[in-house]
Amino acid sequence: MVGQAIAGVLSELVGLRVLGICASVSEARALIRQSTPPLLVLDADLDGESYRDAADLHQQLNPQGELLFLTALGRTFTPPEDLAGRTIAVVDKAEAIDQLLLVLQRWWDGHHQQPALPGCQQQLQAIRRLSPREQLLFQELGCGLLNKEIAKRLQLSVSTVESYRKSVAAKLGVSGAELVRLAVLARVYSFIEPCSAGGVRAWP
Repeated sequence: MVGQAIAGVLSELVGLRVLGICASVSEARALIRQSTPPLLVLDADLDGESYRDAADLHQQLNPQGELLFLTALGRTFTPPEDLAGRTIAVVDKAEAIDQLLLVLQRWWDGHHQQPALPGCQQQLQAIRRLSPREQLLFQELGCGLLNKEIAKRLQLSVSTVESYRKSVAAKLGVSGAELVRLAVLARVYSFIEPCSAGGVRAWP
């Protein structure tokens, strides 16, 4: 998952304002000094750089602040003992982005009385006005499938999938890139059905 993509999805959660995306520990430390966030999302795999510098500064400036680790090490990564109490989760970057959203939704619910809701309610409501075929294609996009994978599952040509994607994006008033983000949000917030097991699906 790319930082920009993660930030784009997280910004749809009311109250979760992404303060910045940092490519290095030094950038992270500068951001923490400027505006210490209540939750710091850290990449544990920093090409030789240590996340500790950022984590320690965050704790110094915000003792109540919490951490979320993204790591390609997944299940084998365990936060150091002194950071474990502040860590809300370790999320494998190889997993779907909705895992990250689920963790953050729980974090939000534990800190606020009102539930977090997506900031694109109007577009999400418009999903219900899509045709059955358009909704099915939209569901597949929400599962993170590529055009060729959707074509295989629905037994369609790739060009047909591309045509439907353009039609759905136009009806929802979003760009092609925004369409995928909206589809993921729609699935996370149950505007569409959850992902089904692999195999062929019936094209209505």
